[in-house]
Amino acid sequence: MWRKRSLAGLLAICGASAIAGEAALVLQGPAVYHGLRVPLAVMAQTRFADLGDIQVLNARGEPVPHAWVDEFSEAGGPTAQEHRQAVPFFKAPAAASAVDASQQGGWIIDTRAVKGALLTLQLSVAPGTQGIYGFALEHSNDLQRWSTLQRAAQLLSLQHQGLRLEHTSFELDGLRARYLRLRPLPGSTPPPLSAARVVSVSHHHAAPPLQWSEPIAPSECNAQHCDYTLPRHLPLERLQWQLAAANTLAPLELLVQYDSSVAGASQPARRYRHRDHLKDTLKGVRSKTSPQPAAEAAAVWSPLQRTTAYWLRLPQGEVRSPELALDAGLVTRLRVRPVGGMVQLGATPPTIRVGARPAALVFLGREPAPFRLAWGGELSTSALTLAQLMPTRQPGDTLPTDTATVVLAAATTPAAAASTAAPKAAAAASAPSPTPSRKFWLWGVLLAALALMGFMAWSLLRPSTKS
Repeated sequence: MWRKRSLAGLLAICGASAIAGEAALVLQGPAVYHGLRVPLAVMAQTRFADLGDIQVLNARGEPVPHAWVDEFSEAGGPTAQEHRQAVPFFKAPAAASAVDASQQGGWIIDTRAVKGALLTLQLSVAPGTQGIYGFALEHSNDLQRWSTLQRAAQLLSLQHQGLRLEHTSFELDGLRARYLRLRPLPGSTPPPLSAARVVSVSHHHAAPPLQWSEPIAPSECNAQHCDYTLPRHLPLERLQWQLAAANTLAPLELLVQYDSSVAGASQPARRYRHRDHLKDTLKGVRSKTSPQPAAEAAAVWSPLQRTTAYWLRLPQGEVRSPELALDAGLVTRLRVRPVGGMVQLGATPPTIRVGARPAALVFLGREPAPFRLAWGGELSTSALTLAQLMPTRQPGDTLPTDTATVVLAAATTPAAAASTAAPKAAAAASAPSPTPSRKFWLWGVLLAALALMGFMAWSLLRPSTKS
Protein backbone atom coordinates (compact mmCIF):
# COMPACT_ATOMS: atom_id res chain seq x y z
CA MET A 1 0.00 0.00 0.00
CA TRP A 2 2.84 2.38 0.89
CA ARG A 3 4.46 1.69 -2.46
CA LYS A 4 1.26 2.47 -4.37
CA ARG A 5 0.79 5.76 -2.53
CA SER A 6 4.41 6.72 -3.17
CA LEU A 7 4.07 5.91 -6.85
CA ALA A 8 0.83 7.92 -7.10
CA GLY A 9 2.49 10.89 -5.43
CA LEU A 10 5.44 10.65 -7.78
CA LEU A 11 3.15 10.60 -10.82
CA ALA A 12 1.30 13.66 -9.50
CA ILE A 13 4.59 15.53 -9.11
CA CYS A 14 5.70 14.56 -12.61
CA GLY A 15 2.31 15.62 -14.00
CA ALA A 16 2.62 19.01 -12.35
CA SER A 17 6.08 19.47 -13.80
CA ALA A 18 4.60 19.08 -17.31
CA ILE A 19 3.19 22.61 -17.05
CA ALA A 20 5.32 24.87 -19.25
CA GLY A 21 4.55 28.18 -17.55
CA GLU A 22 2.61 29.79 -14.75
CA ALA A 23 1.92 33.24 -13.34
CA ALA A 24 0.56 34.49 -10.04
CA LEU A 25 -2.93 35.98 -9.82
CA VAL A 26 -3.67 39.04 -7.69
CA LEU A 27 -7.32 39.30 -6.61
CA GLN A 28 -9.09 42.60 -5.96
CA GLY A 29 -10.98 41.16 -2.99
CA PRO A 30 -12.79 38.11 -1.62
CA ALA A 31 -15.50 36.77 -3.93
CA VAL A 32 -16.99 33.50 -5.11
CA TYR A 33 -16.11 34.19 -8.75
CA HIS A 34 -13.25 36.13 -10.32
CA GLY A 35 -12.67 37.22 -13.91
CA LEU A 36 -9.40 37.83 -15.73
CA ARG A 37 -7.97 38.71 -19.13
CA VAL A 38 -5.31 36.37 -20.48
CA PRO A 39 -2.31 38.47 -21.64
CA LEU A 40 -1.12 38.08 -25.22
CA ALA A 41 2.28 36.97 -23.90
CA VAL A 42 0.58 33.95 -22.30
CA MET A 43 -1.66 33.20 -25.27
CA ALA A 44 1.41 33.06 -27.54
CA GLN A 45 3.00 30.38 -25.32
CA THR A 46 0.02 28.05 -24.99
CA ARG A 47 0.23 24.54 -26.35
CA PHE A 48 -3.15 24.48 -28.10
CA ALA A 49 -4.60 27.08 -30.44
CA ASP A 50 -7.95 27.12 -28.61
CA LEU A 51 -6.15 27.82 -25.28
CA GLY A 52 -7.43 24.49 -23.96
CA ASP A 53 -4.31 23.97 -21.85
CA ILE A 54 -4.92 27.08 -19.73
CA GLN A 55 -6.09 26.38 -16.19
CA VAL A 56 -6.33 28.11 -12.82
CA LEU A 57 -4.66 26.38 -9.86
CA ASN A 58 -5.12 26.99 -6.13
CA ALA A 59 -2.37 26.84 -3.49
CA ARG A 60 -2.50 23.02 -3.42
CA GLY A 61 -1.99 22.86 -7.17
CA GLU A 62 -5.57 21.72 -7.75
CA PRO A 63 -7.32 22.97 -10.92
CA VAL A 64 -10.37 25.04 -10.03
CA PRO A 65 -13.42 25.18 -12.34
CA HIS A 66 -13.41 27.96 -14.92
CA ALA A 67 -15.41 29.04 -17.96
CA TRP A 68 -14.50 31.09 -21.00
CA VAL A 69 -16.57 34.25 -21.38
CA ASP A 70 -18.52 34.56 -24.63
CA GLU A 71 -19.51 38.21 -24.40
CA PHE A 72 -21.38 38.51 -27.68
CA SER A 73 -23.52 35.39 -27.24
CA GLU A 74 -24.28 36.54 -23.70
CA ALA A 75 -25.41 39.85 -25.15
CA GLY A 76 -27.82 38.22 -27.56
CA GLY A 77 -25.50 37.11 -30.36
CA PRO A 78 -27.63 36.28 -33.40
CA THR A 79 -30.31 38.81 -32.38
CA ALA A 80 -27.84 41.69 -32.75
CA GLN A 81 -28.96 44.18 -35.39
CA GLU A 82 -26.87 46.57 -37.41
CA HIS A 83 -27.95 50.19 -37.81
CA ARG A 84 -26.49 52.68 -40.30
CA GLN A 85 -27.90 56.16 -40.22
CA ALA A 86 -27.04 59.74 -41.02
CA VAL A 87 -26.71 61.99 -37.98
CA PRO A 88 -26.93 65.78 -37.67
CA PHE A 89 -23.88 67.89 -36.88
CA PHE A 90 -23.26 71.55 -36.13
CA LYS A 91 -20.34 73.84 -35.46
CA ALA A 92 -19.06 73.91 -31.91
CA PRO A 93 -18.60 77.30 -30.26
CA ALA A 94 -15.04 78.65 -30.38
CA ALA A 95 -12.94 78.58 -27.22
CA ALA A 96 -13.71 81.48 -24.90
CA SER A 97 -10.34 81.64 -23.11
CA ALA A 98 -7.63 84.04 -24.24
CA VAL A 99 -5.14 81.20 -24.53
CA ASP A 100 -7.33 79.31 -27.01
CA ALA A 101 -8.89 82.33 -28.69
CA SER A 102 -7.36 81.39 -32.03
CA GLN A 103 -8.58 77.79 -31.77
CA GLN A 104 -11.69 77.04 -33.81
CA GLY A 105 -14.49 75.12 -32.15
CA GLY A 106 -14.72 72.16 -34.51
CA TRP A 107 -17.85 70.05 -34.91
CA ILE A 108 -20.41 68.48 -32.58
CA ILE A 109 -22.21 65.39 -33.87
CA ASP A 110 -25.62 64.58 -32.39
CA THR A 111 -25.98 60.81 -31.82
CA ARG A 112 -29.03 60.88 -29.55
CA ALA A 113 -31.20 59.16 -32.15
CA VAL A 114 -28.73 56.34 -32.74
CA LYS A 115 -29.85 52.93 -31.48
CA GLY A 116 -27.44 50.76 -29.54
CA ALA A 117 -23.68 51.03 -29.17
CA LEU A 118 -21.61 53.15 -31.56
CA LEU A 119 -19.14 51.16 -33.66
CA THR A 120 -17.90 53.46 -36.43
CA LEU A 121 -18.10 57.14 -37.36
CA GLN A 122 -18.06 57.72 -41.12
CA LEU A 123 -17.44 61.29 -42.30
CA SER A 124 -17.77 62.85 -45.75
CA VAL A 125 -16.06 66.05 -46.85
CA ALA A 126 -16.93 68.60 -49.50
CA PRO A 127 -15.91 67.69 -53.08
CA GLY A 128 -12.43 68.84 -54.01
CA THR A 129 -11.19 68.87 -50.42
CA GLN A 130 -7.41 68.53 -50.14
CA GLY A 131 -5.74 68.40 -46.76
CA ILE A 132 -4.94 66.75 -43.44
CA TYR A 133 -7.18 67.64 -40.50
CA GLY A 134 -6.02 66.68 -37.01
CA PHE A 135 -8.52 66.62 -34.17
CA ALA A 136 -9.29 65.05 -30.82
CA LEU A 137 -12.36 62.80 -30.91
CA GLU A 138 -14.38 63.31 -27.72
CA HIS A 139 -17.75 62.21 -26.36
CA SER A 140 -20.27 63.55 -23.86
CA ASN A 141 -23.82 63.04 -22.61
CA ASP A 142 -24.53 66.62 -21.52
CA LEU A 143 -22.35 68.89 -23.73
CA GLN A 144 -20.56 70.03 -20.56
CA ARG A 145 -18.23 67.22 -19.50
CA TRP A 146 -16.17 65.72 -22.33
CA SER A 147 -14.06 62.56 -22.36
CA THR A 148 -11.38 61.83 -24.94
CA LEU A 149 -11.72 58.76 -27.15
CA GLN A 150 -8.84 59.48 -29.57
CA ARG A 151 -6.33 62.19 -28.72
CA ALA A 152 -4.84 62.66 -32.20
CA ALA A 153 -7.16 61.43 -34.94
CA GLN A 154 -6.57 62.48 -38.56
CA LEU A 155 -9.04 62.97 -41.38
CA LEU A 156 -7.15 62.64 -44.65
CA SER A 157 -8.23 63.66 -48.15
CA LEU A 158 -5.30 63.99 -50.57
CA GLN A 159 -4.16 63.35 -54.11
CA HIS A 160 -0.51 62.21 -54.04
CA GLN A 161 1.55 60.79 -56.91
CA GLY A 162 -1.59 59.90 -58.81
CA LEU A 163 -3.13 58.07 -55.85
CA ARG A 164 -6.16 59.18 -53.87
CA LEU A 165 -5.48 58.91 -50.12
CA GLU A 166 -8.52 59.05 -47.88
CA HIS A 167 -9.12 58.23 -44.25
CA THR A 168 -12.58 59.29 -43.12
CA SER A 169 -13.72 56.38 -40.91
CA PHE A 170 -13.06 56.20 -37.16
CA GLU A 171 -13.61 53.27 -34.77
CA LEU A 172 -15.80 53.99 -31.73
CA ASP A 173 -15.38 50.55 -30.09
CA GLY A 174 -18.92 50.09 -28.77
CA LEU A 175 -19.15 53.56 -27.23
CA ARG A 176 -22.47 54.77 -25.79
CA ALA A 177 -22.75 58.55 -25.90
CA ARG A 178 -25.26 61.23 -26.87
CA TYR A 179 -22.75 63.57 -28.51
CA LEU A 180 -19.40 63.37 -30.29
CA ARG A 181 -17.04 66.30 -30.77
CA LEU A 182 -14.25 66.84 -33.30
CA ARG A 183 -11.97 69.35 -31.54
CA PRO A 184 -9.18 70.62 -33.84
CA LEU A 185 -5.64 70.14 -32.63
CA PRO A 186 -3.41 73.23 -32.31
CA GLY A 187 -2.39 74.43 -35.76
CA SER A 188 -5.18 72.52 -37.50
CA THR A 189 -8.56 73.60 -38.84
CA PRO A 190 -11.90 71.75 -38.70
CA PRO A 191 -12.54 69.49 -41.70
CA PRO A 192 -15.17 70.78 -44.16
CA LEU A 193 -17.80 68.16 -43.38
CA SER A 194 -20.65 67.51 -45.77
CA ALA A 195 -22.19 64.46 -44.07
CA ALA A 196 -21.79 62.20 -41.05
CA ARG A 197 -23.01 58.64 -40.59
CA VAL A 198 -22.79 56.29 -37.62
CA VAL A 199 -22.71 52.50 -37.66
CA SER A 200 -24.19 51.06 -34.47
CA VAL A 201 -25.38 47.72 -33.15
CA SER A 202 -27.92 46.66 -30.57
CA HIS A 203 -27.14 44.12 -27.82
CA HIS A 204 -23.46 44.92 -27.87
CA HIS A 205 -21.13 44.50 -24.89
CA ALA A 206 -18.05 46.69 -24.71
CA ALA A 207 -15.10 44.75 -26.08
CA PRO A 208 -11.90 44.52 -24.03
CA PRO A 209 -9.17 46.92 -25.15
CA LEU A 210 -6.73 45.81 -27.81
CA GLN A 211 -3.29 44.61 -26.80
CA TRP A 212 -0.34 45.02 -29.16
CA SER A 213 2.67 42.83 -29.87
CA GLU A 214 6.24 44.06 -29.90
CA PRO A 215 7.52 45.23 -33.33
CA ILE A 216 7.93 42.26 -35.69
CA ALA A 217 10.75 42.26 -38.24
CA PRO A 218 10.45 40.23 -41.45
CA SER A 219 11.73 36.66 -41.25
CA GLU A 220 12.38 36.42 -45.00
CA CYS A 221 12.55 38.93 -47.87
CA ASN A 222 13.24 39.01 -51.59
CA ALA A 223 12.86 41.67 -54.26
CA GLN A 224 9.10 41.12 -54.54
CA HIS A 225 7.84 40.54 -51.00
CA CYS A 226 8.60 40.14 -47.30
CA ASP A 227 7.24 37.43 -45.01
CA TYR A 228 6.50 37.94 -41.30
CA THR A 229 6.10 35.15 -38.75
CA LEU A 230 3.33 36.15 -36.35
CA PRO A 231 2.94 35.25 -32.66
CA ARG A 232 1.30 31.87 -32.17
CA HIS A 233 -2.37 31.47 -31.28
CA LEU A 234 -3.25 35.16 -31.63
CA PRO A 235 -6.09 36.16 -33.95
CA LEU A 236 -4.97 38.83 -36.42
CA GLU A 237 -7.45 41.62 -35.65
CA ARG A 238 -5.43 44.78 -36.30
CA LEU A 239 -2.21 45.63 -38.13
CA GLN A 240 0.02 48.66 -37.59
CA TRP A 241 2.78 49.75 -39.98
CA GLN A 242 6.17 51.06 -38.84
CA LEU A 243 7.86 52.27 -42.01
CA ALA A 244 11.60 52.88 -41.87
CA ALA A 245 11.78 56.16 -43.83
CA ALA A 246 9.57 59.20 -44.29
CA ASN A 247 8.01 60.08 -47.65
CA THR A 248 7.32 56.43 -48.39
CA LEU A 249 4.13 55.30 -50.11
CA ALA A 250 3.29 51.94 -51.67
CA PRO A 251 0.07 50.18 -52.72
CA LEU A 252 0.40 46.57 -51.64
CA GLU A 253 -1.35 43.25 -51.18
CA LEU A 254 -1.51 41.25 -47.96
CA LEU A 255 -1.52 37.45 -48.06
CA VAL A 256 -1.67 35.03 -45.12
CA GLN A 257 -1.00 31.44 -44.14
CA TYR A 258 -3.45 29.99 -41.64
CA ASP A 259 -2.62 27.78 -38.68
CA SER A 260 -2.64 24.25 -40.13
CA SER A 261 -3.07 22.72 -36.65
CA VAL A 262 -6.58 24.15 -36.43
CA ALA A 263 -9.42 22.88 -38.60
CA GLY A 264 -10.93 25.87 -40.36
CA ALA A 265 -8.24 28.19 -39.07
CA SER A 266 -9.57 31.09 -41.14
CA GLN A 267 -12.57 30.97 -38.82
CA PRO A 268 -12.24 31.83 -35.11
CA ALA A 269 -11.07 29.06 -32.79
CA ARG A 270 -13.67 28.24 -30.18
CA ARG A 271 -11.98 30.33 -27.49
CA TYR A 272 -12.02 33.33 -29.87
CA ARG A 273 -15.53 33.04 -31.22
CA HIS A 274 -16.84 35.51 -28.65
CA ARG A 275 -14.73 38.18 -30.38
CA ASP A 276 -15.71 37.40 -33.96
CA HIS A 277 -19.32 36.37 -33.40
CA LEU A 278 -20.61 39.90 -33.86
CA LYS A 279 -18.43 40.38 -36.93
CA ASP A 280 -19.94 37.27 -38.54
CA THR A 281 -23.48 38.30 -37.61
CA LEU A 282 -23.14 41.78 -39.06
CA LYS A 283 -21.17 40.52 -42.10
CA GLY A 284 -18.27 42.88 -41.85
CA VAL A 285 -19.41 45.96 -39.96
CA ARG A 286 -15.87 47.04 -39.14
CA SER A 287 -14.22 46.02 -42.41
CA LYS A 288 -16.09 45.72 -45.66
CA THR A 289 -13.20 43.82 -47.20
CA SER A 290 -12.76 41.20 -44.45
CA PRO A 291 -12.55 37.91 -46.33
CA GLN A 292 -14.12 34.61 -45.41
CA PRO A 293 -11.79 32.14 -47.18
CA ALA A 294 -12.04 28.39 -46.84
CA ALA A 295 -9.45 26.59 -44.76
CA GLU A 296 -6.21 26.36 -46.67
CA ALA A 297 -3.19 24.10 -46.41
CA ALA A 298 -0.27 25.49 -44.43
CA ALA A 299 1.90 26.18 -47.50
CA VAL A 300 -0.84 28.03 -49.42
CA TRP A 301 -0.91 31.84 -49.38
CA SER A 302 -4.47 33.21 -49.25
CA PRO A 303 -5.22 36.80 -50.36
CA LEU A 304 -6.37 38.92 -47.44
CA GLN A 305 -6.61 42.59 -48.41
CA ARG A 306 -5.27 45.34 -50.66
CA THR A 307 -4.23 48.56 -48.98
CA THR A 308 -1.72 51.43 -49.13
CA ALA A 309 1.09 51.92 -46.62
CA TYR A 310 2.49 55.44 -46.29
CA TRP A 311 4.45 57.88 -44.15
CA LEU A 312 4.42 61.35 -45.68
CA ARG A 313 5.78 64.70 -44.55
CA LEU A 314 3.64 67.19 -46.43
CA PRO A 315 3.35 70.97 -46.14
CA GLN A 316 0.03 70.40 -44.36
CA GLY A 317 1.68 68.11 -41.81
CA GLU A 318 2.89 64.55 -41.25
CA VAL A 319 0.55 61.67 -41.98
CA ARG A 320 0.90 57.92 -41.46
CA SER A 321 -1.14 54.90 -42.47
CA PRO A 322 -3.99 54.22 -40.03
CA GLU A 323 -4.36 50.89 -38.28
CA LEU A 324 -5.87 48.18 -40.46
CA ALA A 325 -8.91 46.30 -39.12
CA LEU A 326 -8.50 42.76 -40.50
CA ASP A 327 -10.28 40.15 -38.31
CA ALA A 328 -8.41 37.44 -40.19
CA GLY A 329 -8.52 34.61 -37.63
CA LEU A 330 -5.55 32.48 -36.55
CA VAL A 331 -2.71 33.39 -38.90
CA THR A 332 0.85 32.06 -38.68
CA ARG A 333 2.54 34.08 -41.46
CA LEU A 334 1.83 37.35 -43.24
CA ARG A 335 3.22 38.28 -46.67
CA VAL A 336 3.55 41.92 -47.76
CA ARG A 337 3.74 42.24 -51.55
CA PRO A 338 4.03 45.85 -52.79
CA VAL A 339 3.08 46.82 -56.33
CA GLY A 340 6.46 47.34 -58.01
CA GLY A 341 8.45 45.28 -55.49
CA MET A 342 9.98 45.89 -52.08
CA VAL A 343 11.97 48.85 -53.37
CA GLN A 344 8.73 50.86 -53.04
CA LEU A 345 9.00 50.55 -49.24
CA GLY A 346 12.59 51.81 -49.08
CA ALA A 347 15.97 50.26 -48.39
CA THR A 348 14.92 48.88 -45.00
CA PRO A 349 11.82 46.65 -44.81
CA PRO A 350 9.12 47.89 -42.45
CA THR A 351 8.32 46.33 -39.10
CA ILE A 352 4.75 45.62 -38.07
CA ARG A 353 2.75 45.24 -34.89
CA VAL A 354 -0.34 43.06 -34.57
CA GLY A 355 -3.24 43.82 -32.27
CA ALA A 356 -5.62 41.35 -30.67
CA ARG A 357 -8.14 41.34 -27.87
CA PRO A 358 -7.27 39.12 -24.90
CA ALA A 359 -9.37 36.08 -24.10
CA ALA A 360 -11.43 36.33 -20.91
CA LEU A 361 -12.40 33.70 -18.36
CA VAL A 362 -14.24 33.43 -15.04
CA PHE A 363 -13.08 30.99 -12.35
CA LEU A 364 -14.43 29.72 -9.04
CA GLY A 365 -12.40 30.98 -6.09
CA ARG A 366 -12.10 27.60 -4.36
CA GLU A 367 -9.63 27.87 -1.50
CA PRO A 368 -6.91 27.73 -0.50
CA ALA A 369 -5.44 30.87 -2.02
CA PRO A 370 -3.25 32.14 -3.61
CA PHE A 371 -4.25 31.23 -7.14
CA ARG A 372 -2.11 31.05 -10.24
CA LEU A 373 -2.61 30.74 -13.97
CA ALA A 374 -0.92 27.75 -15.67
CA TRP A 375 -0.48 26.83 -19.31
CA GLY A 376 1.47 24.52 -21.61
CA GLY A 377 0.31 21.17 -20.18
CA GLU A 378 -2.36 18.76 -21.34
CA LEU A 379 -5.91 19.76 -22.21
CA SER A 380 -7.66 21.12 -19.13
CA THR A 381 -10.55 19.11 -17.70
CA SER A 382 -11.69 21.93 -15.41
CA ALA A 383 -13.25 24.06 -18.17
CA LEU A 384 -17.05 24.31 -17.94
CA THR A 385 -19.74 26.26 -19.69
CA LEU A 386 -20.77 29.52 -18.06
CA ALA A 387 -24.16 28.01 -17.15
CA GLN A 388 -22.45 25.08 -15.40
CA LEU A 389 -20.01 27.30 -13.54
CA MET A 390 -22.65 29.84 -12.41
CA PRO A 391 -25.92 27.88 -12.08
CA THR A 392 -27.78 30.71 -10.31
CA ARG A 393 -26.84 33.37 -12.85
CA GLN A 394 -29.65 34.86 -14.91
CA PRO A 395 -29.21 35.97 -18.55
CA GLY A 396 -28.08 39.57 -18.59
CA ASP A 397 -26.48 39.47 -15.13
CA THR A 398 -23.16 41.27 -14.94
CA LEU A 399 -20.12 39.03 -15.16
CA PRO A 400 -17.03 39.60 -13.01
CA THR A 401 -14.35 41.10 -15.25
CA ASP A 402 -10.85 42.26 -14.40
CA THR A 403 -11.20 41.23 -10.75
CA ALA A 404 -8.03 39.14 -11.03
CA THR A 405 -4.76 40.37 -12.52
CA VAL A 406 -2.12 38.15 -14.10
CA VAL A 407 1.36 39.03 -12.81
CA LEU A 408 3.92 37.91 -15.37
CA ALA A 409 7.43 37.10 -14.18
CA ALA A 410 10.37 38.75 -15.89
CA ALA A 411 11.24 35.44 -17.56
CA THR A 412 7.80 35.23 -19.18
CA THR A 413 7.61 38.62 -20.82
CA PRO A 414 10.91 38.44 -22.76
CA ALA A 415 9.92 35.02 -24.07
CA ALA A 416 6.80 36.53 -25.58
CA ALA A 417 8.75 39.48 -26.92
CA ALA A 418 11.28 37.16 -28.49
CA SER A 419 8.52 35.33 -30.34
CA THR A 420 7.56 38.60 -31.99
CA ALA A 421 10.85 40.48 -32.32
CA ALA A 422 12.77 37.43 -33.55
CA PRO A 423 10.36 35.52 -35.79
CA LYS A 424 12.94 32.90 -36.69
CA ALA A 425 12.80 31.71 -33.10
CA ALA A 426 9.04 31.17 -33.20
CA ALA A 427 9.38 27.41 -33.31
CA ALA A 428 11.54 27.45 -30.21
CA ALA A 429 9.07 29.74 -28.48
CA SER A 430 6.37 27.10 -28.87
CA ALA A 431 8.09 25.18 -26.07
CA PRO A 432 9.38 27.88 -23.67
CA SER A 433 12.61 27.02 -21.85
CA PRO A 434 12.24 26.64 -18.10
CA THR A 435 13.89 29.15 -15.81
CA PRO A 436 17.10 28.09 -13.94
CA SER A 437 15.18 27.51 -10.70
CA ARG A 438 12.70 25.29 -12.54
CA LYS A 439 15.59 23.31 -14.10
CA PHE A 440 17.05 22.53 -10.66
CA TRP A 441 13.59 21.56 -9.41
CA LEU A 442 13.08 19.20 -12.36
CA TRP A 443 16.48 17.58 -11.76
CA GLY A 444 15.50 17.11 -8.13
CA VAL A 445 12.25 15.41 -9.13
CA LEU A 446 14.14 13.13 -11.52
CA LEU A 447 16.71 12.11 -8.89
CA ALA A 448 13.95 11.52 -6.34
CA ALA A 449 12.15 9.30 -8.84
CA LEU A 450 15.31 7.27 -9.48
CA ALA A 451 15.91 6.89 -5.74
CA LEU A 452 12.33 5.75 -5.19
CA MET A 453 12.56 3.22 -8.02
CA GLY A 454 15.85 1.89 -6.62
CA PHE A 455 14.33 1.51 -3.15
CA MET A 456 11.28 -0.29 -4.57
CA ALA A 457 13.53 -2.69 -6.53
CA TRP A 458 15.63 -3.35 -3.40
CA SER A 459 12.53 -4.00 -1.29
CA LEU A 460 11.21 -6.45 -3.88
CA LEU A 461 14.51 -8.34 -4.12
CA ARG A 462 15.12 -8.53 -0.36
CA PRO A 463 12.62 -11.39 0.36
CA SER A 464 14.17 -13.58 -2.38
CA THR A 465 17.65 -12.97 -0.95
CA LYS A 466 16.53 -14.06 2.50
CA SER A 467 14.94 -17.22 1.12
